[in-house]
Amino acid sequence: MPKPNRVQVDALIVGGGVAGLWLLDTLHQAGYAACLLTAGDLGAGQTIASQGIIHGGTKYTLGLGLESAVTDLAEMPARWRASLDGAEAPDLTAARPLADRMHFWVPPQRGGKLLAKASSKLMRGEMRPVAAAERPAGLATVRGGEMFALNEIVIDVPAVLAAFAARHGDRIRQLPAGEQLAMQETADGVSCEAAGVQIFARRVVFTAGAGNEALLARVGLSDIPCQRRPLHQVIIGGMATALFAHCVGKSSKPLATITSHPDGAGGQYWYVGGLLAEDGVAQQPAELIAAARPELSRLLPSVDFSAASWATYRIDRSEHGGGGGLRPSSAVALSRGAYIIGWPTKLALAPRLAEQILELLRQQLPSPTAADLDGLRALPRPAIAQPPWQQALAWN
Repeated sequence: MPKPNRVQVDALIVGGGVAGLWLLDTLHQAGYAACLLTAGDLGAGQTIASQGIIHGGTKYTLGLGLESAVTDLAEMPARWRASLDGAEAPDLTAARPLADRMHFWVPPQRGGKLLAKASSKLMRGEMRPVAAAERPAGLATVRGGEMFALNEIVIDVPAVLAAFAARHGDRIRQLPAGEQLAMQETADGVSCEAAGVQIFARRVVFTAGAGNEALLARVGLSDIPCQRRPLHQVIIGGMATALFAHCVGKSSKPLATITSHPDGAGGQYWYVGGLLAEDGVAQQPAELIAAARPELSRLLPSVDFSAASWATYRIDRSEHGGGGGLRPSSAVALSRGAYIIGWPTKLALAPRLAEQILELLRQQLPSPTAADLDGLRALPRPAIAQPPWQQALAWN
């Protein structure tokens, strides 16, 4: 009988999005033996579907809400910049940002100047005015309107995933299709088994986003509330130039948030979130596109959409529940026995979640152990997930 493949670690991370990957690097830097398992491609689900904006919390001041979210997010652009520049771990210098700033665009509208002035005061110096001559292509010829530059970088999500995979490939593995991770809590950790690989972990950490709910049910922790807040994003192909902007009006949320992603042929995909994506949840793809065309033409009056192709993409934002459906104010990390459950709440807060979980581990496991990762070789390495515009979509 062949000898079973064995792995022994301080922490087994289950979930291969940015939250799990950032945590893996953080634990490794702190001296903890850690590995990561993912059920699908690396980043599949919420991470690859994100717009890649590292929010500084400024947009939430529009609604004067969630002050702790604003406080925690305020530190995130600088924290991510430090990693992207190689000044702090994790070293993400291989993943150059798509944009160094987001724009805050107040289109020509009744009361627009007052709205822009009020927003500037609320944001406490976090944005600077952009002169008409400095506006991005597509808006440079618009008469009127107000534009500001925000301290919000936009990351290239697939490149960030690839950078983590390059740094920690020997610690990252994928469960074969149809395989589930069997977990049994013991006196000093969790005994796990999947595809003939036996893993003993002193702690198991769930960072699987939408997958956390099923994982919690499997280990008898269904009492921990989970929630999903759906989005229906718009994708516009064939755009000639890039645009990174929050388009705002008389609402506590941006009417549309646009990021741009190279299509490999000299053009751009525009990926559109904001209130348009929230309201679009109740609409079929054709209905959402029919609503998005005139709305975006109104918000961006000099942009030519005549040669564009349109598609939509549904995704759930998966979070800790219990708040009556409201977004949690920050990242959430909970400890139950030998299990730790984490939700970053927003992609930007992945470093904050990693700090919270590291603190829990330091309290519970003050002395790290040596890793035994040889058995992981029996499991495949995951591919990088394809972004929404590269997946099979119905374009029109």
